Amino acid sequence: MKLSFNWLNEYVDMTGVNPTELANLLTMKTCEVEGFAEFMPHLQHVLVAHIDALEKHPDADKLKICKVNAGSEVIQIVTGAANVEQGKKFPVARVGVKLPDGRVMAKAKLRGVESFGMLCSGTELGITTLDYPEAKIDGLMPLPDSWKVGVPLADYFGAPDIIFDIDNKSITHRPDLWCHFGFAREIAALLDKPLRADPTQAGFKTAPSTTLPKIEIQDKTAITYCGAELGRFKVQASPLLRQMRLLSVGQKPINNIVDISNYVLFEMGQPNHAFDRDKISDKIVVDYSQPNEKIALLDGSTHTLAGKLVVIRDHDRPVALAGVMGGAGSETTATTKRLFLESATFPRAEIRRTVAKTGIRSDSSQRFEKAQDPAKAKAAIYRFAALLKEEQADVTLSDIAESSTEDFSQTQPITVTNGFIDQKLGSIAVRPATNAAILKRLGFAVAEKDDTLSVTVPSHRKWFDVTIAEDLVEEIGRFIGYKEITVAPALVRCETPRAKNALRTLEHQLRELCALHLNLNENFGYAFHGPDDLASDEHFAKAGEALKIQNALQSDLDSLRISPLPGLLRAVHGNYREEKDTRLFEIEKIFLPPKDVKLARNEEYFIAGAITSSETPDKALAEVAAMVGEILRACGVARHEQRFANHADAALHPGRSGVAGTPDKNIFRFGEVHPRLLSDFGIKERVYYFDALLEDLLALAQTSSSYRPPFTHPGVEFDMTLVMPERAEYAALREAAGVVQPFVRRDLDKTVLVSFEHVSTFSGGNLQAGEKAVSVRAAWRNPTRTLAADEIKKLQSGLVDKMEKAGFKLR
Repeated sequence: MKLSFNWLNEYVDMTGVNPTELANLLTMKTCEVEGFAEFMPHLQHVLVAHIDALEKHPDADKLKICKVNAGSEVIQIVTGAANVEQGKKFPVARVGVKLPDGRVMAKAKLRGVESFGMLCSGTELGITTLDYPEAKIDGLMPLPDSWKVGVPLADYFGAPDIIFDIDNKSITHRPDLWCHFGFAREIAALLDKPLRADPTQAGFKTAPSTTLPKIEIQDKTAITYCGAELGRFKVQASPLLRQMRLLSVGQKPINNIVDISNYVLFEMGQPNHAFDRDKISDKIVVDYSQPNEKIALLDGSTHTLAGKLVVIRDHDRPVALAGVMGGAGSETTATTKRLFLESATFPRAEIRRTVAKTGIRSDSSQRFEKAQDPAKAKAAIYRFAALLKEEQADVTLSDIAESSTEDFSQTQPITVTNGFIDQKLGSIAVRPATNAAILKRLGFAVAEKDDTLSVTVPSHRKWFDVTIAEDLVEEIGRFIGYKEITVAPALVRCETPRAKNALRTLEHQLRELCALHLNLNENFGYAFHGPDDLASDEHFAKAGEALKIQNALQSDLDSLRISPLPGLLRAVHGNYREEKDTRLFEIEKIFLPPKDVKLARNEEYFIAGAITSSETPDKALAEVAAMVGEILRACGVARHEQRFANHADAALHPGRSGVAGTPDKNIFRFGEVHPRLLSDFGIKERVYYFDALLEDLLALAQTSSSYRPPFTHPGVEFDMTLVMPERAEYAALREAAGVVQPFVRRDLDKTVLVSFEHVSTFSGGNLQAGEKAVSVRAAWRNPTRTLAADEIKKLQSGLVDKMEKAGFKLR
């Protein structure tokens, strides 16, 4: 959200307040200020100028030499603008002035004639988005004859401003801060300054109306709905000062009616909507939409609505998507003579549902999603009328029709003790005031009796904001400043550390393996699936056994997942457009039917991976099998103990799928994803996949460990590539290598083979049909000394001899 310093100054005196200090103050005590920047600073230096004299350039037909009266001096400027005219007024940027495009005016010579600045167009001044025709002219921007020569343009367009950029996430819990007055109220409390004005207390003389529509609210679809008629006005451009004010916070000026509506929104946080009174009938109904009901909106779009979305109806005809956007056909135009002004408050859950279902988000919906104070609804109408009257004195306002579904005028006090507050906050060396005084500064009404405070929350803070005693503690804490709280070590009972969480340790170990050694990127997916996702893979549970979510964010994501496969396929589809060889893994939970009927669910951690590959299917499948083997090895299953077998699975390709594990149990399934499933997810490339439950892997992992001192002497590694039959298993190589002793006594003067590991497998090239080349890495070590060169050579040649005797020749 953008916040204007000048706008804040209308409600609280900002004299002497440094923008940097204000940004730091708000960041430390209220919300995060991401930064601030100047808005239109050049308008303070661009002046109203009069063309005293004009003559042709002696050496250029299209250039003219102007004598420009800038008030304090007359300067010479050479221009090529076709619409420059003697006796007229234009903006002038003298030497040294910096324009929005970054150019700094400097003395120059144009075809031999000196020029001391530039006469400006609306484009060069950066104001073409204003509803100001002169700024859009293709040429210099003419200024009114009544404007005084030498005066900065800022006197007519508005003073330069400082615009703060507020992080929206940091005010999600503060509905009252989604407007300038809300921030002014906050700043006044922090700086201990009085408010200059309060737009929520606006008033206006009203008159009875016999044509005011009747208002009905069905099924509590609104908390309150107010409406009134305005007349005796003209739709026209807003005053320049108001246009610039809106432009400073990112709003494009349209006309005075739309601009005032937006002004009230950004000033006091109350969305409102102006209907052309002659385009609606005598009855306004707030109601739910019907399934497949259509509505055309102001942005030119047409939507087919789901049922149970709040709409505003003119009798039966929907004329607005409540709290989100007005409808086409009832909006104001240049010919509008009467308005019906709507100002309402809707339950935030209803607006959130509408945004989720339609995908439409607006400035209004942003505020209603957070919950707004219904007490502002009527005040916004008075404020709208007052602002319109400032430019057109004859404006009339009817009595306000109001309909509400709950009494929001009463507030139940919160009872809290000073002892409770102090105990929650901890030790604070210096307090600026008592707890009661701080709360009063922040706008709370406080009644004190001994140590007890009875706190009444102001209307603008009671809506899903300050509701319990802990909220009051937070208010006092942030006001004092959390940095003022003394940091002290917690007093806790000294106990023997708990045993390691074996599952969590395995999870971290597998993450590191996948990311650092298997070259996979971690995917973070949603745990929510819809009916199609559930039916796509029933390997771990049937679709009908999935747990339903009572308050699903979307109707097509209404269950907790029972398989990691659909989520990873969705991630592959999203990533493949950016990176052809997609390599993903995920370690998270799936939610299976409970093993114990007394439990609601069975949460199982899984590891799963999905890759696409430019290699042939056989090579890609071999890579996935190697990944599975590495994971099994990391869990304590040696290569020669691993078992791989073909196995059909409904989600995988029938000819390219299998299982892997130990001789006693299949743990992994892996293979190429079934083409039918890929088509359902819109994936045109082959995808290779594996998954397993961490519970099964945990049973394999070594559950206890003991300390062994590190070796003090280096070992020796030896890489070699051996040729073996294509269908032969790696375990045959390991068997030929002899006994491998990974654990050896540190005091034993004996050289042993401590590891024999698979590195890679290759087929094709100059190998014969039916052959493959397997690269392995052997390692020897003597715990008591460093091996000599002749010993190393003897070990290497001995291992090669063993392999050749077993029928595996060196490649």
